[in-house]
Amino acid sequence: MAFPDFIRLPRRPLLLRIGGFLAGAVCLLAAEPGVCQSGGYAGSLDAPEAEVLQAVHLVVNDSIVHGTYSYEKEKQLKGAKAADSARVFGEMPDAGKVFFKVADNVLAPRHFKETADLGTIYVRYIVRGTGARSTALQVDAVYVEKNRRRQHASDGSVEQAEFQAIKERLERMQAEEISPQPRGVEPSAATPAIGIGSAPESVIKPTISPEELEKKVADLKHRVEMRTAAGGAALKAAPYRTAATVQPLAERAELLVVVVTKYWYGVETTDGRRGWVHRSQVEPLP
Repeated sequence: MAFPDFIRLPRRPLLLRIGGFLAGAVCLLAAEPGVCQSGGYAGSLDAPEAEVLQAVHLVVNDSIVHGTYSYEKEKQLKGAKAADSARVFGEMPDAGKVFFKVADNVLAPRHFKETADLGTIYVRYIVRGTGARSTALQVDAVYVEKNRRRQHASDGSVEQAEFQAIKERLERMQAEEISPQPRGVEPSAATPAIGIGSAPESVIKPTISPEELEKKVADLKHRVEMRTAAGGAALKAAPYRTAATVQPLAERAELLVVVVTKYWYGVETTDGRRGWVHRSQVEPLP
């Protein structure tokens, strides 16, 4: 099943009534273009596929089915787990990366049609990059009764809430304070930039001696090259402790710093892998 093309349609009205399989179902649309179709919700996120996958991974593993609940006193449904597959959605789609979240033994969850029994909620996420900084995301949800195995489609609230949870995760990731500097070095007041409009005298400088040049190169190298501290470090896919580990790094492994943040370094390993290392896990080269 190919990823639906309807995500490329123009912005729809805020209140969209879906016909066909879901006649009468209503979805409130989020800020970006998105539609509810066949019980699902799809939209486009302004971020590379890799960043959206990271946000999806966090939501898939957050143990919550967003947008539904069983009891009025506890309007949050917990106990969900990530799953490798879910037969209820049929064959895997031809395009995109697919994830599943499942919540068992749920009693009559809200926002699924005509539910009054114990059963299982299945949520599917389909992620597909559509550009350098745009990614399509589709979310589908269905409830299956435990005894009669009847399926109950969502009214769209669950899919929209899951989509919104991913969007908010993504926005928090993007808001993380990141201050990229050329090769990890902050500009120095002692070395003013030279460009268009600079005075001629600012260009004419005394020739630096080889000894001074060598010292400056050594100092620059010391500032952009680090090594892992005692005990090694974890190379993370994003600047979060909960982010996926790209690979463990051995003790005293040399790293090239390419991005500097308040708590993290964006680094490149000697074998060309890139990721994030917490500042507490690295030290300057001797």
